[in-house]
Amino acid sequence: MTINALWIPAWYELDQSIVVGVTEEFVFHKTVANEALTFYSGAKGSDAAKATGTISAIKHNVLEDIESVDAQGLDYTLVLQDGRRLLVNAEENPGLIYEWVDDSWQPSDMVITDWTLAVQFASLSPLTPIK
Repeated sequence: MTINALWIPAWYELDQSIVVGVTEEFVFHKTVANEALTFYSGAKGSDAAKATGTISAIKHNVLEDIESVDAQGLDYTLVLQDGRRLLVNAEENPGLIYEWVDDSWQPSDMVITDWTLAVQFASLSPLTPIK
């Protein structure tokens, strides 16, 4: 059974890194009935819960299939399933994109206004509150 979650960046090193095929513990905003499961970010002051799961897919409505998001540091690195690499500013100009071209980061013409990612889990343990 596939379990879906939303990864909505808060930028500024507040987000979790995610990688297709990796099994680890993730932190989510505590959900209420009929609310989408959403990865926790430090930007919201809500309660959190944790669960262990295996990510089977990461999708974006423009970028499509994504292999990984490295949210360490003030620039996030995205590796797309087609092999392209993007560097996304997470501090001064959140969402500003650079592409890896000819062995260097080059400014991109891409403009993405919604960075929400749909993350599919092949498995996810029950959520447990974090105290």
